[in-house]
Amino acid sequence: MSNKRIEINAAIYPYIMSVHFGKKDKDVDEGFAIQGDSFPELSIYLPRDAFLLYLQNEVNENNKKEIDLLEKYAYGIKMTDTEYMDLISLIMTPVNRNWSLNTGGDILAPFGLCIANDENGKATIKIIEEAKEMLRAEAWEGILLDMMKESTDAVISLFDFDHSYERQNANPSGNKELQFYLGAWKFTADKAEQKLSTALRSAFMYTLVGYYCGDRKNQYSSFQQYFEDEYYKRVSLIYGIWSSLSDKTQIKYVPLYDSFHNLQGTTKTDLIKNLKAILDNPNVDLDDKEVLKNQLIESAGMLHTSISPNDVPLEQNLIKPTVNFIILRDKAKERLNAAKILEQSGQYNDCANRCYYAMMDALKCLLEYKGLLSQWKINELKEAETHKSLERALNSLVSNGEMDASDASDFSFVLGERMKCDYSLYVFKKADAQACIRRAENFLGKIEALTP
Repeated sequence: MSNKRIEINAAIYPYIMSVHFGKKDKDVDEGFAIQGDSFPELSIYLPRDAFLLYLQNEVNENNKKEIDLLEKYAYGIKMTDTEYMDLISLIMTPVNRNWSLNTGGDILAPFGLCIANDENGKATIKIIEEAKEMLRAEAWEGILLDMMKESTDAVISLFDFDHSYERQNANPSGNKELQFYLGAWKFTADKAEQKLSTALRSAFMYTLVGYYCGDRKNQYSSFQQYFEDEYYKRVSLIYGIWSSLSDKTQIKYVPLYDSFHNLQGTTKTDLIKNLKAILDNPNVDLDDKEVLKNQLIESAGMLHTSISPNDVPLEQNLIKPTVNFIILRDKAKERLNAAKILEQSGQYNDCANRCYYAMMDALKCLLEYKGLLSQWKINELKEAETHKSLERALNSLVSNGEMDASDASDFSFVLGERMKCDYSLYVFKKADAQACIRRAENFLGKIEALTP
C-alpha cells in the first residue's frame, strides 16, 4: 500500500440530515437527535458518512485497485482510458436495498449503516455487509461526478435552459437561475429544476453505459473526447424537449442515443411527440437535428438486421412506426423546400420531381400513422409500396372520407407532371412549377393536420 496520505473533499457527497446518539448537544440545531445512556455521543452525517466510511474501509483493507484510483483522483493525476473503464465498472452495480426491510425501522439502515461496539465497547458506525455493493457504486459515482464536473458544466452551459423558465420554489442557494445536480439525491424543492437535473443525470449515466458496454467508443481517440461528444448529443436532445414544454416539470430523458431496447414501455405517441418537439424546435441547431435523425436510422438498422423473435414486437409496435413517421415527415418537408429552391433558380423540371416525392413521403407518413404501411424488407429499411399501390391507398382514404377528392386530384396531377418532366422532352414553365408547389403545399398541410 502507498504511504501517501489520501485526502478528498467530503463535500462532493450530499448531506441531507444528521443523526446524533447520546446526550443531545445544545449547539446542534439541525438533524435528528436520539438520547440514550447506552451510547456514547456519536454524530453521523447522511448519506455523506456512509460513502466516506466505505472508502476508508477499502484503504484499511488494502484494496489496491480502488486505492490506486483514489490516489489518482485525490492528487489530480490524469487517468488513462483503461482506468476510466475500471472506475466506471465500480459504479455499474445493481442497487439492492432489501436489507433495510429487515432492520425494524432503524434510521441508519436505509443508508447501509448500523451502530456496533468495537473491541473496547465503544459505539461506532459500521457498514451493513449486504449494503457494501450499493455503497461502492454510490461512493465512486460521487467521485466520477466530481471528476467530470468541468466537462458536464461546459456541455450544459452551451444550451440556454434558463430561457422561458420561472422558478417555482427557492433552492438552497437562493439563486434565481437554474441549478444543476447530477447525483441521485434530491437537492431542491423546485420540481422543474429537480426534473431537469434528473434528466441530465440520466443522460450522464447512459453516456457512461455507452462507453462501458457499447462499441461507439472505438470512434473516439480518448474517453474524454467520447464523453464530451456523446454527452453533448444527449443534452441537446433534452434541451429540445425542455424548450418546447410549457410545463417544465414534465421533462424526462429519452434514451434515443442508446439501445432501442431501453425504450421498452414507451408509447409510440409519446416518442413521436418528443421527437417532433426537438425537430420542430427553432432553438435546436440544425446539425443536432441531423445527428438525431441519423441516429434513429442507424439504430433502427442495427436492430432490424439482427432482429430476434423477441425483438419483433418492439420493432413493429414502436421502432418502425416511430422512425418511419419522423423520417418520412421530415423528408417530405425537405423535398418541398428543395422544390422551392429549384423553382427560384429556374430548374423547373427538377422542381416537379421534388414536389411529387414530397407528396409521396407525406402520404407514406400518413399511412404509417394509421398503421397501413407495410413492414420493412429483410435486412433493409424499405417498405414494399409502389407508386401505384400508394395511389390506391390514397383513393381508399378518399373513399373512407379521411381525405378529399381534391387531395387525390392534386397527387395525380403532380405525379403526371413529374412523369413528363423525368421521362420525356417537355417544356415545363415557371407557372407549371409554381402550380406543383402550391398543390404539394396543400397536400402536406392536409396530412400535417391529420397527424397531430
